[in-house]
Amino acid sequence: MHYKLGSGILIRTENAAKPAKQYSSFLRDFILDLPPVSASVDYGCGKLRYTDTILQTTDTLALVDSEIQIFREQKLRGKRTTIKLVAQGSNRLNAYSATEFGRLRSAFDRAFCINVLSVIPFLSVRKRVLELIADRLRPDGTCLFVVQYRNSDFSRMRTMRNAKPWRDGFLIDSLRGHSFYGLITPRNLKKLVAGAGFLIVDCKLNDGSVCLLAQIRKRSLAPKIFRIDESNNFQAFVEN
Repeated sequence: MHYKLGSGILIRTENAAKPAKQYSSFLRDFILDLPPVSASVDYGCGKLRYTDTILQTTDTLALVDSEIQIFREQKLRGKRTTIKLVAQGSNRLNAYSATEFGRLRSAFDRAFCINVLSVIPFLSVRKRVLELIADRLRPDGTCLFVVQYRNSDFSRMRTMRNAKPWRDGFLIDSLRGHSFYGLITPRNLKKLVAGAGFLIVDCKLNDGSVCLLAQIRKRSLAPKIFRIDESNNFQAFVEN
């Protein structure tokens, strides 16, 4: 997803996506311990870092990311392809742009939001992402949220000449454009998640990361339509 700051800087979140080889063993084991469900969604799937792991816990998986990330050619699973093509080659995967997901009426048993909130530079957009995920879950559905609150590599990056502070994180200016890295404390993550209508089920800390499993409060309302405008290279949420 792209986010435009008031200064005109364009944040390219795809710059922060890591390949499948750079997975966390702790997080992989955490996911594999989850009970099996029918339908899951990976919001902000990036480079499909945990796709194969999640598939071991669910019958079907929806992959969601920005239109740019879903359709651009990149190296995935060892070859040049797109997320859309990867999904088309499997009867268990579906790929949706954020815009498409905002219009989706389907409901899911479980969602994953892994290292997504940390790359969003605006608190208001983080809240809207949480609201959208909550709205797409079935009653009593769960979501696993993962963010970083401490990172030695980030501490080093902060001191670089091309880095500057921005709210709860910092901006990095590189040849690929600007990236944002936020550090969200466990307390602030719990506050965000609770504000979106979730009840916290489990919370574990590991090597500077927060893994928070939350369950949506019971509700019987029909899913809302979230219009997510990805035109002009940046995201805006508008609820109809």
